[in-house]
Amino acid sequence: MHLTDSTFKKVRRKSLFNKFIERTKKLKIGNGMDEGVQLGPLTTDKRLAEIEELVETTKNEGAEVLLGGKRPAGFNKGYFYEPTVFDGIKDDFTIMSQEPFGPLVPILTFKDTEEVVKRANDNDLGLASYVYTNSLERAHRVSERMETGTCAVNTPAVAFAEVPFGGIKQTGYGREGGSMAIKDYLNVKYTHFGINY
Repeated sequence: MHLTDSTFKKVRRKSLFNKFIERTKKLKIGNGMDEGVQLGPLTTDKRLAEIEELVETTKNEGAEVLLGGKRPAGFNKGYFYEPTVFDGIKDDFTIMSQEPFGPLVPILTFKDTEEVVKRANDNDLGLASYVYTNSLERAHRVSERMETGTCAVNTPAVAFAEVPFGGIKQTGYGREGGSMAIKDYLNVKYTHFGINY
């Protein structure tokens, strides 16, 4: 059987989606202090309501929910929400211009590095970016061009006490953590002397 290039890409895409969905299904939801729990609750009832509203908006805009999309069964207390994966997302969907601060994953595809960097930077948000690649050269090139306060390569971890963390654009100003954070607690004085000869 001969696969055309576009058919091969569709088959590969579906295979990658299925792997991602299967791994996401295995995430253990619960009290974040319990051993083995990987997904704890949201912070407040307000955040939970906003996540539910964003999910409904995303569906109404034309996205397909591949996984999740509701509160998990068996959690009648707390602000828990299932990890939710969307397909069929477009750049102008609401979810692409709001930071959900919840377990929502909008999946988009791209043709090449140039396209994905341009599209990623074409918004008002800039907290963090994530690059997954086997090429160290590409990792450096893409992380340098991403308009975000932090960039993680081949890991989801970006925030540690000893490194600066914070966003740019509408995501924030300044940094917390690391030696840069101390600047927010200092008063710097500049004194200029005019010296007579």
